[in-house]
Amino acid sequence: MTKDRSLATAVLLMVAVLFVESGNIPEKTSWQAYGSAIYPQILLGCIAVFALLLLLNSFRQTSQPGTKGATTAKRPRANVKVVGIFVLFGAYAALLPVLGYLASTLGFMVATQALLLGVDTRRKWIINLTTAGILVPLVYVIFEYGLNVWLP
Repeated sequence: MTKDRSLATAVLLMVAVLFVESGNIPEKTSWQAYGSAIYPQILLGCIAVFALLLLLNSFRQTSQPGTKGATTAKRPRANVKVVGIFVLFGAYAALLPVLGYLASTLGFMVATQALLLGVDTRRKWIINLTTAGILVPLVYVIFEYGLNVWLP
């Protein structure tokens, strides 16, 4: 079994358990448009779809000679990115009560995309700022007005 198949299987099992457990979340109250379980269930559904795609893709992959050395050479740089994302998330969690949702999430998203994509060209900066500038307010509007959930 490959690493991708193992990961996809473990994620699908975890999603199944969490989806069943989300049934224990209390029903909606009179002021909620939807119950509190709807958001976790949507996220779990998205995670399940991606895990299924990873599982299906793991059957199509063929190992090619010489690729193992290429992946191990990239590991130290990938580890720096993982640590950087944890640091950014810690800063985000600390700044969220101070700056509020819009400012702190916008900063977190721009910084995270810059770390993952790199921003060495003008095109990447435009993509970074455009996606953050559209998605952050869109999520805010969906939660505030669509789901009647107040964000900090």
